[in-house]
Amino acid sequence: MLPLGGLFALLGRQLGRILNVAFAWATTALFGRVPKDKALLLSGMALCSLLWPIVLVSVIWPSVAAFLLAFVTFPEWVEPWIRPAMAVLALVLPLVVGLLGSRLESPPVRGGALAGAALRGYPTAIGLFIVLLWMLVVAPMSRLVAIARRRESAHLAIAVKPGKYETVVADLRSALERAGIHASERRAHWAFEVPGRVLGVFGGARVRRFVPQRLTVLHAPDMDVVVHPMDLSLQARREPLARAQAAITRELTFTEANQTWSKEAQELEDALARAARDEEDLDDIARRIESAALDHEEWEILYRLLLQVRLRRTPLASDAIVADRQPLRARLSAVVHALRSLWPAEDPAGRRRRA
Repeated sequence: MLPLGGLFALLGRQLGRILNVAFAWATTALFGRVPKDKALLLSGMALCSLLWPIVLVSVIWPSVAAFLLAFVTFPEWVEPWIRPAMAVLALVLPLVVGLLGSRLESPPVRGGALAGAALRGYPTAIGLFIVLLWMLVVAPMSRLVAIARRRESAHLAIAVKPGKYETVVADLRSALERAGIHASERRAHWAFEVPGRVLGVFGGARVRRFVPQRLTVLHAPDMDVVVHPMDLSLQARREPLARAQAAITRELTFTEANQTWSKEAQELEDALARAARDEEDLDDIARRIESAALDHEEWEILYRLLLQVRLRRTPLASDAIVADRQPLRARLSAVVHALRSLWPAEDPAGRRRRA
């Protein structure tokens, strides 16, 4: 029999994972993906958002504060100050949420704009609290259903561009079809749409433009992919899950969604997507990536995308894991193309220039 202490430790770990998933989803929707070195800021926002309603209730009903502080011994002179301290915390905690959130934006808010950022902490704290509380109910239920179906879960962080949600859904469905996974589009359960609606209300116009009117699930016999604007949530058996992750990761390079989070990296990522359509010079983008001062994780993403685009554009190569055998005529045509690329091209004035 499992000892009681071990049971509580297990429940604590599971609760921590659920909170991490819920808060990561909510903050990503509000602020986009952020570097790992700012995780402490996110933790601070989560703590303040969860404490604020408790503190607020304690101010209105002091008996709640008395119950919460029953296990803490205070000197007698401190007791009269407990309620005023709670009132101050009720005013300050949302401001802290707003200020911490301003540090997540790129570039960080400075100067006089800090006051507005701090005040935005009030609706942000409300939205985060509701979403976290909601996900604490929905996430365990979803996990239990997955376990009952013998499925595993995975998440891929993305950022769907405003107005491009349906395009991304169609591209992902096509990618699954090419991987032999025949998925149909369905509307997600209303429980999954609630967090986006809540964040759209409290996050303002900047968040609402990312929230789709209809959240879509790509459904296959042994798999479900919920396409959130800032996250892909996959549930499937191990084998189809691995194939789906591989297919989707390949397709994300060429659809209307970003995998990076800073403005400079997203501009380079968009340029790579255009280069894949022969609309920009790939070598020029490669030089920009080489000289850019980026977070290492973002640099790794861009480097992978660069190699993928380069392989897809090279006539003699492919970005497929197992490349199809090309007919002889196609191979000869690729060789001719490669030889021509070695010859200096001519500029409009008729002079030879270096390739």
